[in-house]
Amino acid sequence: MLPRQQHVLDALNSCLIACEHLALTGLELPELHRGVRLSRDCADLCRLTATFVMRQAEHTVHILRECAELCRSCADECTQFSNEAARTCTETCRRAEDACRTAFITPTFAP
Repeated sequence: MLPRQQHVLDALNSCLIACEHLALTGLELPELHRGVRLSRDCADLCRLTATFVMRQAEHTVHILRECAELCRSCADECTQFSNEAARTCTETCRRAEDACRTAFITPTFAP
């Protein structure tokens, strides 16, 4: 596996964990309702994207692009809250967004 692929996988995994954690902790907080929904979607898409990256699937570049967009939306939503789970989610989503955007503009993930 190339270092760039490992970087993307690490960023996606960190984002996945932080988003799942936010979803679990945010269930008791009604003000986090939209953030919980976005973080669940983000975690699911990060998981799928990691799978595409690992197997170098033909449409990886498309999934990376969508994952970057969802990570951005999730991070933007999480910035509205001050709890530790939301701060961690914001940071890891921003890193995953950057990793995905950087990956899909390079030929590393092309079939």
